[in-house]
Amino acid sequence: MPESRLIKKSSRIVLLFFMVITFWSCETSEGEPAYLGIEYFGHTPGKWIVYNVDSTVYDDFLGEVFHYNYQVMEVNAGFFTDSEGEESMRLERFWRPGENDNWRVKNVWSSKIISSKALKTEENITYIKLAFPLRAGQVGQENSWDGNAFNNKTEQIYRLLSLHEPMDLSGHSFDSTARVMQKDFVTLIGEELQYEIFAKDFGMVYKRFIDLNKEVDGTIVRGVNYTYEIADFGMLELD
Repeated sequence: MPESRLIKKSSRIVLLFFMVITFWSCETSEGEPAYLGIEYFGHTPGKWIVYNVDSTVYDDFLGEVFHYNYQVMEVNAGFFTDSEGEESMRLERFWRPGENDNWRVKNVWSSKIISSKALKTEENITYIKLAFPLRAGQVGQENSWDGNAFNNKTEQIYRLLSLHEPMDLSGHSFDSTARVMQKDFVTLIGEELQYEIFAKDFGMVYKRFIDLNKEVDGTIVRGVNYTYEIADFGMLELD
């Protein structure tokens, strides 16, 4: 066989090999599209969630500890075209001191899904909340991502710790949840713990945030410690 034909044949074999590998990686063993997990972001217009918020603030300037309990409601108010020409969800947020009080306007955030990433902009800072496909239990880049890749903050690696796990929260049962660890760093003089739990078709249903400065003996000097936990949810009919 001439050398040129041998090279061409070898090239076709290599190309075929990579095509098979690519096809296999994008589909299941039954030929179905690979699972992405986008529904965990709860990116549905009209969806609303009420959270119970429990917050503790350690103020070193005043030397006092403040405890707050209130509710926050986040509404997927509909899609719009953002400044980058991309489809985003308007997130209208409200708060109230207690469940018998009237809602008050809090602020407006936004979210979108682009390039296999679920982005949420909070207080004008964009975070990558989820990276698809969701693959729990796998080591490496498939299971982690830089949550700050779309902002100016330093790199912060998020890790998917669990997927499709059942969970009960505030009397609500969710058959599939995903837990994302955002930060877990403890020293003698500080503690930083941040993670969020997403439920299939609902989005975030629980958030834990701890950022504390301590004395060597464990005494808390300053910082915040708060949780968001789903209390109620529903759907609105948008025009």
